Amino acid sequence: MNSMISNDEAESYTVRVSKGSALIAETRSLLREWNPGEDTGTFAARVLSRDLLGKATARRVQDIVQRCFAPRYLAPPGCPARYLKGLLKDRPSGDWFRDLCLIYCARADRLFRDAISVFLADAREEGRLTLTVEAAIAFLVEAERNGLMSKPWAIETKRKIARGLLKMLAEFGLLSNESRKAKELRVFNPHPLAVAYLAFEMHFSGITDASIPENDDWSLWLLNRESVRERLDELSRYGLWVFQAAGSVVRISWNVSSMEEAVNVLARLDI
Repeated sequence: MNSMISNDEAESYTVRVSKGSALIAETRSLLREWNPGEDTGTFAARVLSRDLLGKATARRVQDIVQRCFAPRYLAPPGCPARYLKGLLKDRPSGDWFRDLCLIYCARADRLFRDAISVFLADAREEGRLTLTVEAAIAFLVEAERNGLMSKPWAIETKRKIARGLLKMLAEFGLLSNESRKAKELRVFNPHPLAVAYLAFEMHFSGITDASIPENDDWSLWLLNRESVRERLDELSRYGLWVFQAAGSVVRISWNVSSMEEAVNVLARLDI
């Protein structure tokens, strides 16, 4: 692994991915039901009582709500669940939702983030066409050597987590979902609505115009600085902003004044 991230002041890997997976359909259902300001215990109890997740057990519902949904969508600054819930009302379907779920999942779990930015990135750089469970186990073994786990994992645990990582990468569209053994690497093209949403979110979180195309989150969609610039420029034609770039200088004239306004605009956007 030639791009293994060091463990300096970094979050350790956990087995959290075994509790959830991508949970795209479940997240859509939970966002529609969630009420702003509601504590997770009350919400989990209501999800269970209304059977919102099918025949899930009480323990499974607790795991999904408190260990997956809350860290991904409720705990981050700004509580992204508020905006995603609003956007889902008018845009109930489309890959934009999957693509944004990927971002929030990677932000909440360093192991999954590194599975994209290190494991998958290395595979692409090496020209590999497929990824296997054994390759994912090797990634975890290397991570363990680099001190990215608070304590060693048994081989059975590594195998379980390796399977979980490949499943998540496939569910988010980064790998094929056709084979249980070797999964093919896929070309990934994030939905323009998701790109616009993420740019607005970065802006309203205080990131400077020049820093937006440089942000590490874009790499989770396999985009580099130049491709981000191209996409932001293309989106200018929808009146969301005016994008200007020359060398290292980037200026964006934003046409909305808040994330709430951005969500309202995106909900009506024909894109």
